[in-house]
Amino acid sequence: MNSTFDPLVGQVLDERYEIVAKVARGGMATVYRARDLRLSRVVAVKVMRSDLGEDDEFAAKFDREARSAAVLSHPNVVSIFDQGSSQGQPYIVMEFIEGETLRRVIGREAPLPPDRALELFEQVAAALSAAHEAGVVHRDIKPENVMLTDRGQVKVADFGLARQVDSPQMTATGVLVGTASYLPPELVTHARPDGRSDVYSAGVVLFELLTGKKPHTGENNYQIAYRHVNVDIEKPSERLSELGQSFDWPIPDYLDTLVLAATRRDPRARIANGYELLAAVRKVRHEMARGAGNDNPQLAASILPESPADGVTERLKPRERPRPASGMTPETVIVRQPQWQPADQAPRTPIPPPEKTPVNPHHSPSPSHSPRASARPCSLRCTSRTTRCTAGAAASSRCCWCCC
Repeated sequence: MNSTFDPLVGQVLDERYEIVAKVARGGMATVYRARDLRLSRVVAVKVMRSDLGEDDEFAAKFDREARSAAVLSHPNVVSIFDQGSSQGQPYIVMEFIEGETLRRVIGREAPLPPDRALELFEQVAAALSAAHEAGVVHRDIKPENVMLTDRGQVKVADFGLARQVDSPQMTATGVLVGTASYLPPELVTHARPDGRSDVYSAGVVLFELLTGKKPHTGENNYQIAYRHVNVDIEKPSERLSELGQSFDWPIPDYLDTLVLAATRRDPRARIANGYELLAAVRKVRHEMARGAGNDNPQLAASILPESPADGVTERLKPRERPRPASGMTPETVIVRQPQWQPADQAPRTPIPPPEKTPVNPHHSPSPSHSPRASARPCSLRCTSRTTRCTAGAAASSRCCWCCC
């Protein structure tokens, strides 16, 4: 992208960060290559879009999330140096990475041999392990947010930065929490992101490293999200067989299981966090080096987490919304509580319901004498049937039918 036409190029933010060139533009912000005039070093500056900077709530969230990401200090995490605001536009100053994204590596080399894929993926898992240990959830793990330096080191970027803007690549759920192709099914339906959500997205990345393809595709984001919710991700070895391509390396059963354990649709049956994911990846890499890629059913069984205690996979469905109540029959919430009794009186004996008497069809009570017209619900309940008493009936120790 030509940086000549960008108005920020050449400007200095807060008399310290000189914007040199535009690097990339996303749905939420633009990343620039900049020079720290105070420390004489090259940095990356991520500046929020000008239209989003006018939203005080979003700007506060941008600042808050930048602070939470700054607590991370790990070789596989892009470091956060500073944050601020210039002319109403919040910005984050980060470590500048000389290299390329994992997306380019996948496009150029995938399908990768298992040992090469695991070499890269272990560093992603290490970054997630450090983040989850610090209480930070990434929310948007994908190849575009994984950098590979010129020295071959993996760096995960954009920790904790929520997405809240409409974009063809993003989910449109009001609060955007991830890219559709890597979106955990529970985020589509009813849950908030946690460590298991990052594990699912990372498992999709590993699938793509091994096969060169995304597990679910569709004509739009809604179709992709629907498949994540309703269709299990297949084994990478099965996808390679479907592609009809022959490779010089096999995918052992325990590597297939690692992908399945990370991408189970039910989060309760998924690898729980980055720490457990890293431990599983290291077991797989050790076995790959020892067993030359041969199957190991025992290791595969140990990687797969136990199913939920009830033995039934949780059915993910949208959160139910209460139907709007009409004006004639408002929704009533009844809370059962012990009836209050004076301290100097014994509890009253429950009053049996009145006997039903035939109603003369030719006689209709006047509105002023109709029990239904004058009924006012109270906290007392009849103990012998599921009816409620009115305030007037409770005062006279008589039960009525008007709240049935």
